[in-house]
Amino acid sequence: MYGIYNNGEVIARFVTPLTLKSNRPIFTSDTLSLKRHTRTRTPQRWEINTRLEPLYRGAEELMSLLITTGYENPVPIIMPQNVGAKLRRSSTSPTPLAGATVVGLSVVPITGVVGMIPNGTFIKFANHSKVYMLTADRNGNGNMNIYPPLRMALPAATGFTFKDDVIMSCLFDTDTIMGMVYEDGILMDCGTIKLIERL
Repeated sequence: MYGIYNNGEVIARFVTPLTLKSNRPIFTSDTLSLKRHTRTRTPQRWEINTRLEPLYRGAEELMSLLITTGYENPVPIIMPQNVGAKLRRSSTSPTPLAGATVVGLSVVPITGVVGMIPNGTFIKFANHSKVYMLTADRNGNGNMNIYPPLRMALPAATGFTFKDDVIMSCLFDTDTIMGMVYEDGILMDCGTIKLIERL
């Protein structure tokens, strides 16, 4: 179950339509001959546009969180995993570990993995908050390919999550209503909200 996470549980579930976007600065220009030149920068963040399940019971928790969090404080969410990746995943390893790695690498050595973690799976290392995505299947121990490149070095034996337990720290976009919106007098419905990965 994916959604806004608070006090050890999901208090507001994401519902479709949901859009997950990789935002990376890109600069493009066209020459007179219409040849396109493109330059990208290394910073990257995930952005989610989604609706929240209308709430009846539990609406007070979401309302309180929206008002007290505001636009400047982080809110944790359970990161939505790709459905195809979930269906192909065979690894149930409870404590996989990543080896020591420096900033900027896209390959991370891992141990403690039995079975497969598929391409497209989102992961998070224990020593920092950035969420990464696998770019190739990883079957058992070995080197795991990730995107974007590492933003922080990994010390030896760093744990990581890769199932429906990847928690991403986000900020609410300024279009999100910090209060109550009610349908039919009793259901709290915030409409579409935008969550931006906190870097």
